[in-house]
Amino acid sequence: MTDERGELFSMLLRLHPKESGVVSLSSGPHIQAAFLDMVRQGDPSLADCLHRPNQRRPYTLSLLQGFNHLTPTELASVTNKNQLIEVKPGQVYWLRITMLDATIFSSFAHYLIANPRSLNVRIGSAHFEISRLITTQHEHSTDQSWVAYSSFSELYILQAVSKQYHFEFASPTAFSMGQKSWGKLLKLFPEPADVFASLATQWELFAPTHLRLSTHNLTPQAIAAWCTDNIVVTNYDLTTRYLPSQKFGQTGFMGTVTYEVKGHREAAEAHWLTPLARFALFSGVGYKTAMGMGQVRCTTKPIISSSFEEEQEQNL
Repeated sequence: MTDERGELFSMLLRLHPKESGVVSLSSGPHIQAAFLDMVRQGDPSLADCLHRPNQRRPYTLSLLQGFNHLTPTELASVTNKNQLIEVKPGQVYWLRITMLDATIFSSFAHYLIANPRSLNVRIGSAHFEISRLITTQHEHSTDQSWVAYSSFSELYILQAVSKQYHFEFASPTAFSMGQKSWGKLLKLFPEPADVFASLATQWELFAPTHLRLSTHNLTPQAIAAWCTDNIVVTNYDLTTRYLPSQKFGQTGFMGTVTYEVKGHREAAEAHWLTPLARFALFSGVGYKTAMGMGQVRCTTKPIISSSFEEEQEQNL
């Protein structure tokens, strides 16, 4: 990343089915394949770079959104059972994309602008066309938006420490704790140390060198250790959600949690809490954020209900 600011993007892609088809609501791998194919249509070499295995992804993707005709209970049931849902022309769907690198955004957005409605988006057996790329918050929205633009440098200066941090986990989230003899160990509760360590790790990988924790002799492990000793969970409303898959399914937690800073707020580690918390909107948290998991944001006040679906309606 050559940009000294380190630009960050969170956007919504409005999709319309070109013909009737069916999709799985839990298929993160299909979403990732669709995104890489979109990138490939505009920049094949960039797509190959993003597809390389065993690397942190400089982007996150939501699962397909727009099934507002289903109640939350029906949506959970359809997802858990991995049932296919029909999509038809005339309906509107959404995909949220975040990017941690201006190069990716520039290539993607410029091709989309130069070739309107020409990008083909295939998710499962369904084919979509893109009608709009939304990169700015709706002018009448009063809530913190899922659509935003910022930079590492802008987040870096937000070093005032809050007493509380409120997080909303909008898609199943889990933390990989490594491989055991019986398989991969996943944690299904947002302990402060795990959340902020995940954010700090992404920050160190993608922030411009002069804005990294290492320039202050800190590490993600040091942030995690400080959080363990100085931050507590004071409130949470969480549930687990299973995402089936053809190869293997994933279980994650969803909902809201409030953290309270109990320790000394003048500590060097504490000054990173707000930049990292705001970074969550762009970086996601935890495991498989490039396949729909770990969609999260930190808000200035507790969230009574998610406004993600409402925001989609505003942008119709």
